[in-house]
Amino acid sequence: MSDVPRWRRIVGTILLVVGCVLVPLSLSAVWVRNTLLDTDNYVSTVGPLASDPHVQQAVANRVTDALVDDATVEQKIAAALPPRASFLAAPLEDGVRSAVNRAALRLAQSSRFETLWERANRRAHEALVNVLTGGGRVSTSNGTVAINVEQIVENVRQRLDAKGITVLDDVQVPPDKQQLVIVQSKDLEKVQGLVDFLQTIAWVIPFIALACFAAAIGLSGNRRRTIQRGALGVAFAVALQLVLLKAGRNLYLDAVTTKKSTPGAAGSVWDQLTSFLRTSGLTAIALALVIAFAAWVVGPSSAAVSVRGWWHRAFGTARPGADPGPVARFVARFKSLLRGIGIAIAFLVLIVWNHPTVLTVLVVAIVLVVYLVLLELLGRNATGAPAVDSSRV
Repeated sequence: MSDVPRWRRIVGTILLVVGCVLVPLSLSAVWVRNTLLDTDNYVSTVGPLASDPHVQQAVANRVTDALVDDATVEQKIAAALPPRASFLAAPLEDGVRSAVNRAALRLAQSSRFETLWERANRRAHEALVNVLTGGGRVSTSNGTVAINVEQIVENVRQRLDAKGITVLDDVQVPPDKQQLVIVQSKDLEKVQGLVDFLQTIAWVIPFIALACFAAAIGLSGNRRRTIQRGALGVAFAVALQLVLLKAGRNLYLDAVTTKKSTPGAAGSVWDQLTSFLRTSGLTAIALALVIAFAAWVVGPSSAAVSVRGWWHRAFGTARPGADPGPVARFVARFKSLLRGIGIAIAFLVLIVWNHPTVLTVLVVAIVLVVYLVLLELLGRNATGAPAVDSSRV
């Protein structure tokens, strides 16, 4: 380290910190672009909510309120009864409400609801994009995003008609009661600037982060240790993002808990919409820890040397005095460069991949680890290669 200029150490450290900070920001930018603002991915993401019990009950309750929360229903029942039996109007109204709720819940639990849910969410996505980007095609003055349940209301009405319950046929459902509110917060509009910023930099910021890491490694006098510290920094930064995401869930539920929303359904919506962030965050942490471990294993510490010795003895790769081939000599000479290329390619694959799954990230991580191990084995076997200072790679 003494032969490395002080300015290089300072600049390299700054770049490493910036790169670590940009990784969770990159995950957020990709999530905004691929999940929140892309209709197909959004519908695919919220699709499983159609089978969520909280959402099904919330839909059933909303449809029931839309059809029965009308003073004329009890009046119609009273008008149909003899004067002496008018006291039964209120209990019968409760019975009608129960019948409507059961019919609505059965519809919400049926396979047809999945189709209705998908169509409703495709229409609602325009409102979501409008709120998040500040567009003007849909009114979002109160920061509300809602699912239109008009088609579901009509389906329930038809099912009731089939059972002879026709008292609700001419009930006019007001537009505001045809909405299942999934997000309602005046503070939602405050994130428009952040969403617009993340959408703009979604394609650029991952490459900036990668460039920061590459520059930090290039300026470092101990590249192996820089890679290890960078990987641990990424793991810490992403872990902090997951903690903040958990805290954000509580703030979200507090913001959307109104008379028109259902906390259980709102929680399910949050969990489903942020599933990509949680999954990608956990896999990013796993990948970073794998890289940090690999960087430690190839280091000069006595523990790392012991691990490598155990590996060579267990798999018979140690062959003292063996004549290395040209590939082994090449690997030993350019090992640090080859490591950097492998890590860079792994990150590029994850960046360019449109919607990486957990399996995608795990496969990339496994391939990267195998690649780093092969480099280590080939390089260590090249006993005849020029000596390489392991503390500097």
